[in-house]
Amino acid sequence: MHLDLTYYHLAHHIVPGPQSFSYFVSLILLPIALLIPRSLLKKWQNVFLFLPIMTACTVHAWWCMNSVDVISVDVLLWALFLLALRDPWKDFRLMVPTSRQEDQAKKRRAVAEVRNGLPTASESDGAGEQTTLLQPADEPAPDDKGPAYIEQPYPKSLWRRLPWAGTLLVSIRLNDWKIHAPSHDKTQPAPPAFTTRRSFLAYSILSFLRGYLVLDLTRAYIDHDPFFTNQTIPITSPLPFAIPFLPPPLLRTMLVGAQAWALISQMFYLPCLLPVGLNALGALPDQWSPHTWPPYFGPPSAIFLHGVRGFWGQYWHQTMRWSVSGLGYALADAVGLRSGGLARYAVISGVAFGLSGAVHMGLVPPEPLQATMDVNTVRLLVAGFFWVQPVAMVIETVVARTVARLGGLAWWQSGRGRGLRMVVNCVWVIAWFSLSLSLLAEAGRQLGYWRVWPMPVSLWQGLRGEGWVAWPFLIS
Repeated sequence: MHLDLTYYHLAHHIVPGPQSFSYFVSLILLPIALLIPRSLLKKWQNVFLFLPIMTACTVHAWWCMNSVDVISVDVLLWALFLLALRDPWKDFRLMVPTSRQEDQAKKRRAVAEVRNGLPTASESDGAGEQTTLLQPADEPAPDDKGPAYIEQPYPKSLWRRLPWAGTLLVSIRLNDWKIHAPSHDKTQPAPPAFTTRRSFLAYSILSFLRGYLVLDLTRAYIDHDPFFTNQTIPITSPLPFAIPFLPPPLLRTMLVGAQAWALISQMFYLPCLLPVGLNALGALPDQWSPHTWPPYFGPPSAIFLHGVRGFWGQYWHQTMRWSVSGLGYALADAVGLRSGGLARYAVISGVAFGLSGAVHMGLVPPEPLQATMDVNTVRLLVAGFFWVQPVAMVIETVVARTVARLGGLAWWQSGRGRGLRMVVNCVWVIAWFSLSLSLLAEAGRQLGYWRVWPMPVSLWQGLRGEGWVAWPFLIS
């Protein structure tokens, strides 16, 4: 098997990549924009100086790539959020841990900075309602016995501003930041997911092994189902193995979902062992060590209790929560939609998942090697999976409000009612994702995702005597 590892091949046929210097302009200008104090540039001056240049350069980069990519789209959305839709200079405060025995004068200086023009956490900016893209309202509050925190506003000196702005740029979930959004701010600082580096290590290994087995075993089945590699076979075609009462689309979409779950949620932790190890050696501060971060993935029970809303809002990772939802909040505020209303919820969710679909179109290279469809059709398949999610979430919201009006929610929150609720939600979520994941299943086989084994070493193949190495080029 010949493997072409040239940059041209990878960026044109596997995943889009930079083709011009304009791709990097936004990555350079965004930190510069955040470092310029308001005494030099007002908000509107900053916006009109930087955003048009960043937008033009990003569009030029897309033209050179003949494609969009995930990073460039997300950076542009992040710039829009930080520079135009929010005001870090005025509203953002970094939660900095400090010893309780620290000099009281330093605390008084920090408090004085907070009071100089910064809003209190109790003030409302009209974005306080809980949605699929906000922290859940029942998130546990920080432990009062933990370390004390200083709320650090936008620093006046450049020397202090550098780490403040740098931390903001990499805090894409905005944990340990107060941003003048009460539903977010009341959960900050977010409690860490792990108590020690050892517990993080143990979970990382367990998570990796679990994900590896899922990837290996699902790929073992895929190897016998021609649907995944033959674009002429419909998803409704009979399964290679007769399984009573199991519709072929259900099995195939659940396999796609299982692989996405294993690859994204279970393989996430192992690469993080490097910064955790550096932290153990004293080379990285605690704030930069993943074992001190809040969990990236919530409890699976949220799916059974809240359906599709629970999956996206509490269980799945929240990496792009604010970059994609900021515009939705701005639009809802601009047209005066009532906080807590269905229309506001629909607008925020629709915009968030609409932009999320645009971001994920960046997974499709300009010239997919295996595609029998037009490349733009493949992009629409990927984006379409995200674009349809608000439909399910609005349906759930309408049903929940109807049930509450007719008989109340008390019976559904405990005992048999809670059990029935979890069963109904489980069936609903499986049915919904069986339908919507068919879009990703088609996109995946157009991109050739299932023509190679996902892991270089296969336990399944090894135990069957077919060789442990799953990537032939490694032994050729």
